[in-house]
Amino acid sequence: MEILVKGKILVTNTEAKELLNEVKSESSTKETRRPLIAQEMTKQVLAYLEGTSVCNVTGQEVAATLKRLAAFPPLAGQEGLRQTEMFNIVNVRPSTLVEMFAIIDHAEVRFGDDKLEELLDLIQAELSPPPESEEAPEGDAEAAGEQQDEDVES
Repeated sequence: MEILVKGKILVTNTEAKELLNEVKSESSTKETRRPLIAQEMTKQVLAYLEGTSVCNVTGQEVAATLKRLAAFPPLAGQEGLRQTEMFNIVNVRPSTLVEMFAIIDHAEVRFGDDKLEELLDLIQAELSPPPESEEAPEGDAEAAGEQQDEDVES
Protein backbone atom coordinates (compact mmCIF):
# COMPACT_ATOMS: atom_id res chain seq x y z
CA MET A 1 0.00 0.00 0.00
CA GLU A 2 1.23 3.49 -0.81
CA ILE A 3 0.13 6.75 0.79
CA LEU A 4 -0.70 9.11 -2.05
CA VAL A 5 -1.66 12.19 -0.05
CA LYS A 6 0.06 12.76 3.25
CA GLY A 7 -2.37 14.33 5.69
CA LYS A 8 -1.80 16.08 8.96
CA ILE A 9 -5.05 15.20 10.62
CA LEU A 10 -4.86 14.39 14.29
CA VAL A 11 -7.76 12.88 16.16
CA THR A 12 -8.22 12.22 19.84
CA ASN A 13 -9.10 8.81 21.23
CA THR A 14 -12.67 10.01 21.74
CA GLU A 15 -12.97 11.14 18.13
CA ALA A 16 -11.48 7.84 16.92
CA LYS A 17 -13.95 5.90 19.08
CA GLU A 18 -16.90 7.89 17.71
CA LEU A 19 -15.71 7.39 14.13
CA LEU A 20 -15.21 3.64 14.58
CA ASN A 21 -18.63 3.26 16.21
CA GLU A 22 -20.12 5.08 13.22
CA VAL A 23 -18.28 2.85 10.75
CA LYS A 24 -19.32 -0.25 12.69
CA SER A 25 -23.00 0.72 12.73
CA GLU A 26 -22.97 1.70 9.03
CA SER A 27 -21.35 -1.57 7.98
CA SER A 28 -23.87 -3.61 9.95
CA THR A 29 -26.79 -1.95 8.14
CA LYS A 30 -25.36 -2.07 4.61
CA GLU A 31 -25.65 -5.07 2.35
CA THR A 32 -21.96 -4.92 1.56
CA ARG A 33 -19.82 -6.15 4.42
CA ARG A 34 -16.37 -4.95 5.30
CA PRO A 35 -13.51 -7.46 5.16
CA LEU A 36 -13.21 -9.61 8.28
CA ILE A 37 -9.80 -8.14 9.13
CA ALA A 38 -11.27 -4.62 9.11
CA GLN A 39 -14.15 -5.75 11.32
CA GLU A 40 -11.77 -7.43 13.77
CA MET A 41 -9.45 -4.40 13.88
CA THR A 42 -12.41 -2.13 14.57
CA LYS A 43 -13.57 -4.44 17.35
CA GLN A 44 -10.12 -4.58 18.97
CA VAL A 45 -9.48 -0.83 18.78
CA LEU A 46 -12.92 -0.10 20.27
CA ALA A 47 -12.23 -2.60 23.07
CA TYR A 48 -8.94 -0.84 23.81
CA LEU A 49 -10.51 2.62 23.77
CA GLU A 50 -13.28 1.48 26.14
CA GLY A 51 -10.56 0.61 28.67
CA THR A 52 -8.91 4.04 28.67
CA SER A 53 -9.44 6.85 31.16
CA VAL A 54 -11.37 8.88 28.58
CA CYS A 55 -13.79 6.15 27.47
CA ASN A 56 -16.81 8.14 28.66
CA VAL A 57 -15.71 11.56 27.34
CA THR A 58 -17.89 13.07 24.61
CA GLY A 59 -16.86 14.85 21.44
CA GLN A 60 -18.32 18.10 22.79
CA GLU A 61 -16.17 17.84 25.91
CA VAL A 62 -13.09 17.23 23.76
CA ALA A 63 -13.84 20.27 21.56
CA ALA A 64 -14.39 22.53 24.58
CA THR A 65 -11.27 21.25 26.31
CA LEU A 66 -9.08 21.70 23.22
CA LYS A 67 -10.38 25.26 22.84
CA ARG A 68 -9.52 26.09 26.46
CA LEU A 69 -6.12 24.37 26.23
CA ALA A 70 -5.26 26.38 23.10
CA ALA A 71 -5.98 29.59 25.01
CA PHE A 72 -4.18 28.49 28.19
CA PRO A 73 -1.47 31.10 28.91
CA PRO A 74 2.15 30.04 29.51
CA LEU A 75 4.59 32.01 31.65
CA ALA A 76 5.69 35.32 30.14
CA GLY A 77 7.82 34.86 27.03
CA GLN A 78 7.24 31.10 26.83
CA GLU A 79 5.58 28.96 24.18
CA GLY A 80 1.99 27.82 24.79
CA LEU A 81 0.77 24.27 24.45
CA ARG A 82 1.54 22.55 21.16
CA GLN A 83 -1.19 20.69 19.29
CA THR A 84 0.35 17.29 20.04
CA GLU A 85 0.57 18.17 23.74
CA MET A 86 -3.08 19.22 23.82
CA PHE A 87 -4.15 15.97 22.15
CA ASN A 88 -2.05 13.93 24.56
CA ILE A 89 -3.58 15.78 27.51
CA VAL A 90 -7.07 14.95 26.25
CA ASN A 91 -6.13 11.32 25.52
CA VAL A 92 -4.27 10.62 28.76
CA ARG A 93 -6.37 12.83 31.06
CA PRO A 94 -3.49 13.47 33.48
CA SER A 95 -4.30 13.91 37.16
CA THR A 96 -0.84 14.58 38.62
CA LEU A 97 2.05 16.94 37.95
CA VAL A 98 4.27 13.96 37.15
CA GLU A 99 1.95 13.01 34.29
CA MET A 100 1.95 16.61 33.06
CA PHE A 101 5.76 16.66 33.03
CA ALA A 102 5.71 13.51 30.88
CA ILE A 103 3.33 15.08 28.34
CA ILE A 104 4.56 18.70 28.11
CA ASP A 105 8.11 19.45 26.99
CA HIS A 106 9.92 21.71 29.47
CA ALA A 107 6.68 21.99 31.45
CA GLU A 108 8.22 23.65 34.50
CA VAL A 109 10.03 26.29 32.44
CA ARG A 110 7.06 27.01 30.17
CA PHE A 111 4.30 26.95 32.80
CA GLY A 112 5.63 26.53 36.34
CA ASP A 113 3.97 24.41 39.04
CA ASP A 114 1.12 26.84 39.77
CA LYS A 115 0.03 27.06 36.12
CA LEU A 116 0.28 23.29 35.76
CA GLU A 117 -1.99 22.87 38.80
CA GLU A 118 -4.45 25.25 37.10
CA LEU A 119 -4.18 23.11 33.97
CA LEU A 120 -4.99 19.96 35.99
CA ASP A 121 -8.03 21.74 37.45
CA LEU A 122 -9.14 22.74 33.94
CA ILE A 123 -8.88 19.13 32.75
CA GLN A 124 -10.90 17.85 35.69
CA ALA A 125 -13.54 20.53 35.14
CA GLU A 126 -13.90 19.99 31.38
CA LEU A 127 -13.64 16.21 30.93
CA SER A 128 -15.97 13.65 32.46
CA PRO A 129 -14.31 11.77 35.30
CA PRO A 130 -12.97 8.34 34.42
CA PRO A 131 -15.23 5.44 35.33
CA GLU A 132 -14.65 3.97 38.75
CA SER A 133 -12.47 0.90 38.67
CA GLU A 134 -13.74 -2.31 40.17
CA GLU A 135 -10.61 -2.64 42.30
CA ALA A 136 -10.55 -1.15 45.78
CA PRO A 137 -8.45 2.00 46.13
CA GLU A 138 -5.04 1.55 47.80
CA GLY A 139 -6.12 3.27 51.00
CA ASP A 140 -9.04 0.85 51.38
CA ALA A 141 -6.80 -2.15 50.78
CA GLU A 142 -4.36 -0.94 53.43
CA ALA A 143 -7.19 -0.33 55.88
CA ALA A 144 -8.55 -3.83 55.21
CA GLY A 145 -5.07 -5.28 55.79
CA GLU A 146 -4.77 -3.44 59.11
CA GLN A 147 -8.22 -4.71 60.11
CA GLN A 148 -7.12 -8.28 59.37
CA ASP A 149 -4.00 -7.79 61.51
CA GLU A 150 -6.12 -6.60 64.41
CA ASP A 151 -8.48 -9.57 64.03
CA VAL A 152 -5.55 -12.01 64.10
CA GLU A 153 -4.13 -10.44 67.28
CA SER A 154 -7.48 -10.67 69.08
